[in-house]
Amino acid sequence: MNFPYQCLEACNRSTGDRNEWLLFGGCGSDLVIQSSSGESSVWPPQKDESDVVDEPQEPPGKKIKLSPSNERTSTFACLKVSNDKKHVVAITSEDKYIRVFKIDSKCRLQQLSERCMARRPCALALTPDDETILCADKFGDVYALPLIAPADDGQNGTEPGEATDTAPQKEFSPAASILTVHSGSNRKVLEEQMKQASKGKVKTKEPLKFKHDLLLGHVSMLTDIAFTTVDGKGYILTADRDEHIRISRGPPQAHIIERFCQGHDEFVSRLCLTASGLLVSGGGDPDLLIWDWMKSRLLQKVCIRNAISAHLKGQAHLTTRVPEDEDTFKIAVSGIWHKPDSQQEDSFLVACEGIPALVYVKLGPQVLLETIGLKGNALDVSFIQLSDSTWTVVVSVDNVHNPGSTTEVREDELDAELDWFDRRAPAMTRNAQSRDAGTGGETGGGSSRRVDEKAVRNVLYGIENLRKRAGGDEQE
Repeated sequence: MNFPYQCLEACNRSTGDRNEWLLFGGCGSDLVIQSSSGESSVWPPQKDESDVVDEPQEPPGKKIKLSPSNERTSTFACLKVSNDKKHVVAITSEDKYIRVFKIDSKCRLQQLSERCMARRPCALALTPDDETILCADKFGDVYALPLIAPADDGQNGTEPGEATDTAPQKEFSPAASILTVHSGSNRKVLEEQMKQASKGKVKTKEPLKFKHDLLLGHVSMLTDIAFTTVDGKGYILTADRDEHIRISRGPPQAHIIERFCQGHDEFVSRLCLTASGLLVSGGGDPDLLIWDWMKSRLLQKVCIRNAISAHLKGQAHLTTRVPEDEDTFKIAVSGIWHKPDSQQEDSFLVACEGIPALVYVKLGPQVLLETIGLKGNALDVSFIQLSDSTWTVVVSVDNVHNPGSTTEVREDELDAELDWFDRRAPAMTRNAQSRDAGTGGETGGGSSRRVDEKAVRNVLYGIENLRKRAGGDEQE
């Protein structure tokens, strides 16, 4: 099956005497770029599998066919374009790398750096001056890294966690014993430590060999990060699995916690700042929460679960996705995107994991909710500016699984992996022609890769796994 575009990012830039938009798509382990001028490319550059090389051990003229390279299997999880539109910052999940690319005038990507973090990164933010990357990881820490790594940064050194044979190994003795642990998980950790000790070699953590600063830490898994400035002061907004939203000062005082926004009953997975500076947060709750975050004040709750369930019930092939008791119907917000053309209004789009629809929300004295049906589950959203007053919404859809499901595989895959919409007041309207951006067959990009369905599912769907299971701790 073909890999869908699991993450999208777009921007508009001026090159010489022309203006153009650029669309970036992470398709498995490939990063595809397409421009309005028709230029496109794929990173890493595609290799011709039919290349042959001379085999010196064989008689002259004997050639062998090179097998496809399996060096890179890590998938893109997050993309962020710099404010000056000259660089793209990306996270590749399995290898824990933060990669920085330079965008040239012909829409080609040149990798400037790859930095392996100690823990898997999960979210990115850039400071307004494009000098610093803010990286949140699943261990709960936030790091600051320079966007352009210094020449002597040692960015390609030993990966964190590798065992070093040059240093003498100390005899390892666990600090705990079978008499001091009282839970199943701790006992398993102790057993693993004892096994490592019996093998006589314990991996020692190598410090990160590139410039980085630890800014702050949570005691729970981080899920999202945002950075903004108010009256010249910077603020870092972080969300975690334990229903917390923390407001910290920007560097170099990131260790100072200004306030918390507490009101969620389930995990918080996404944060979004609106045009007026309000904070919208969503996660495992049926509602979106709207905050005056500078005062830690909850302004209102917007229930999107009812809008989603009503949409599913209105589609004959999706009715069974909603249980009879709607109170047991759970959603997990996978994305919130503020609309860049709404400078005079607070409006945004919301996607939920495994739901073939987007919810358009417009705040005001009366909240407007509009559900936009899709041909597949929504994966990511980005915005392209076609003119001063015209914006197009680009939606990546899951062409592998059945709409409304994260496990059932389609019998027939969708032809197009991208859907395009125009913004026309007061509603979102699908284009007359649903266009694929040409990022698949036309560019020879990632959509031509054939992969296992389980691998696709693991990359696309993981938000619902943040939900805590009732009785999990007691059982342990």
